[in-house]
Amino acid sequence: MTATLFESGVTRLDAENAAIQEMFGGMRRVSTGARRNTDQFTERLVQFETFMDGIRTGRRRLAHFAEAMSSSDFPLLFDVSLDRQLYAAYAAITPTWQNYARASTVNNFLKVQRYATSGIRGLLQKVGELAEFERRSQTETMYEYSVHKYEAGFAVSWETMMNDDLGAFLRLPQDLAQSAVDSEEAFVTQLFCDASGPHASHYTVGNANIITGNPGLDRDSLQAAITQLMQRKDERGNPIVVKGVRLVVGTGLALTAQEIINTTEYRVVDANGNVRVIQGNGVASNLGIDVNYWIDSIATTANASTSWWIFADPNGVRPALEFGRLRGHEAPALYEKIPDMRRIGGGEEPYSFDTESAEKKVRHVYGGTFVDARMTLASNGTGS
Repeated sequence: MTATLFESGVTRLDAENAAIQEMFGGMRRVSTGARRNTDQFTERLVQFETFMDGIRTGRRRLAHFAEAMSSSDFPLLFDVSLDRQLYAAYAAITPTWQNYARASTVNNFLKVQRYATSGIRGLLQKVGELAEFERRSQTETMYEYSVHKYEAGFAVSWETMMNDDLGAFLRLPQDLAQSAVDSEEAFVTQLFCDASGPHASHYTVGNANIITGNPGLDRDSLQAAITQLMQRKDERGNPIVVKGVRLVVGTGLALTAQEIINTTEYRVVDANGNVRVIQGNGVASNLGIDVNYWIDSIATTANASTSWWIFADPNGVRPALEFGRLRGHEAPALYEKIPDMRRIGGGEEPYSFDTESAEKKVRHVYGGTFVDARMTLASNGTGS
């Protein structure tokens, strides 16, 4: 673009918009004498600054900029300054823990105690004439945990808010609220998952809650695991009724789990070559799938992509996990610091007098524990 083309374009636009310029107080001109005293480069630079000043202050329409110069003349300026967008925040995860952990409410920060009793329930014994009946004793198991306070926040300066033409900082309170949702999901996940997959402190041979052979997830292994869970017995050999099962996987097994559930027909060939068609998948009844995205972050080994868990319905007699919130503070709360700055003559300013910053934070109070190892089974998927 030559200087002549630019100057002629500006001269024509100035002539067309004389009335508009007069309405807004006119546009500052560079004197003819000053132009004679500057070289050609400085002259064009001053003229361009004057032209852009008119656009910034509203005395000249933005369309004139595009008419006088094409976007190809200033690719960086258009890309950075005039065509900017704020990408949306990453989609918030949908929490899954309510489907396999029991939600509870606690009264304060002191330890809460949960008791599980057993030993009295059992089949009655036949008693002969004048014979003694069986006197049973009850056993007790105590689980305890306490809730803790969790917080996060931010401070934004006055200058930052003034420069925030894209509204990037207006969504920060929403991000804080989502942080509380993420924190709940991550906390519950850490109760049953560690770096190697199924939590080594809870899924043990002694607890008999490791799926036999640590198989990978497929229809047969899932069916065997559900059967194993539904065959659970208490301390006296009484059956534990399981009315619903949740399959929990990370993203590595999300598609596999969905394919198992969505399959509507199986064909089985026996040793004689006979084909048997099985309608349905045989495992979908009373079974739900939960894809827990935090498993991929907590399980830091390759087992994150192969581990899977099943849980009995947490609303049954006894849950595998319990998650508790503080009474009266069940939901996360957003706070902002009370501003202490006021203009002389009136008008509150939402900023600190000393630092001219605005501060906000979120607070959430929660805790939980692993409860009953009988109510869950897991496999790391390694086949060993």
